[in-house]
Amino acid sequence: MKNSNFAQKLVLVTILLVCASLLFLFWYKQSYLMEGKDNFEITSQSSNQKLLIAKQSSPFKDSLVVGVLNRYKSALAVVEVIDIKALINTDVADFDVLLLIHRWEANAPPDIVQSFIDKNLESKNKMVILTTSWNGLEKMENVDAISGASIIKEVPVFTDQVIKRLDRLLKYKN
Repeated sequence: MKNSNFAQKLVLVTILLVCASLLFLFWYKQSYLMEGKDNFEITSQSSNQKLLIAKQSSPFKDSLVVGVLNRYKSALAVVEVIDIKALINTDVADFDVLLLIHRWEANAPPDIVQSFIDKNLESKNKMVILTTSWNGLEKMENVDAISGASIIKEVPVFTDQVIKRLDRLLKYKN
């Protein structure tokens, strides 16, 4: 009798600990993992095109964005940088080109990115998407994306790939 009572209590405590851990992980993901830096915009005096960069924050992704900004800081383009969460309030029609930089999480892209792309499939030809994952192979189906692992020493390689695609869409030449 005492053994079965102890076993029931042990199972109950284990279930409570698992639930508490899952709740903590959900809270942590919502609060910190997708948190980004402040949004900002770089404007050119003679700008005629608008580029949106929506990103999650990490040393790899932030370094890549710096490389892209260095490329277009004096270009004929307005560049707006936002946290990926702000895609909820973003209208694709306001931009000529969009760069989405996100990490692959739990075998899927972030819900915000997935729903944004699903909602704007007709505009996917003006999007450049970079997906980072642990193995560098994960990306969304039916979307032409660059994918790779977040390895800092490879930032220049990925920056060049992203810039080549952006240059084609912006019809930008040195």
